[in-house]
Amino acid sequence: MTRVSFSAERNALNFSLPTAWEQLSQDELAMVMRCRARNDEPQQAKLAVLLHLTGLKIKRREDKAWVCTVPTGGKKPQKFTLDPELMPGLLDGLIWLDDPGGEPVRLDTLHGVDALPAKLHGVPFTTYLQCENCYQGILQSQYEAAVQHLGTLLYPGLKSKLSTAEQLLVIQWWAQVKTMFNTLFPNFFKPSDGGGVPDMMEVMNNQIRALTGGDVTKEEEILNIDTWRALTELDAKAKEAEEFNRKMNKK
Repeated sequence: MTRVSFSAERNALNFSLPTAWEQLSQDELAMVMRCRARNDEPQQAKLAVLLHLTGLKIKRREDKAWVCTVPTGGKKPQKFTLDPELMPGLLDGLIWLDDPGGEPVRLDTLHGVDALPAKLHGVPFTTYLQCENCYQGILQSQYEAAVQHLGTLLYPGLKSKLSTAEQLLVIQWWAQVKTMFNTLFPNFFKPSDGGGVPDMMEVMNNQIRALTGGDVTKEEEILNIDTWRALTELDAKAKEAEEFNRKMNKK
């Protein structure tokens, strides 16, 4: 995709950059993750992404400017000079890279293995619970093995070791899923008043018990229902409980 055009009348280059994660192609998404894996400093990562997205090349320095070329769809790349002080302005167009966002995106396949649906439609509730448990473990331990485990849950059948870029992709995908669900199910995902590290076993048991109504014979059925159906029901129950408590406090 040619993301830069040149206007001869105005003698101006127009950069057309994506403004959100979901606007990236599969190849671009993989490229962005590689850039982030190779550059710890956010601005350096954005510069690398900018160069890859646009084909911009910095040839040499003349006086106080950089001599650059960029493809614009013509036969030859467009040559221009760039004041280094203007570079931060170009990188501002990629500031959305600093935030995972709330629209889940991922690579369709990793090492030949198909991914789960990006938004977990049709995914059993038990898989959601396992992923969330694993993600909380990653936040607490930062262990690479935990990231690999999350990868095998999101890409069922995955056996290959994940690269750093692929690990970042897996973590970000689940972070996006969590942001999306927090928005869609605000009653259930309302932040708790207490701090500290959550006991994930207790959290999962409480969720399962809420859905089964304490009937253990229904547990297997609940674990295999669609994640969205389970979260919709949990959100409704959380809303009912809050309304009940509000009425009781008024008495």
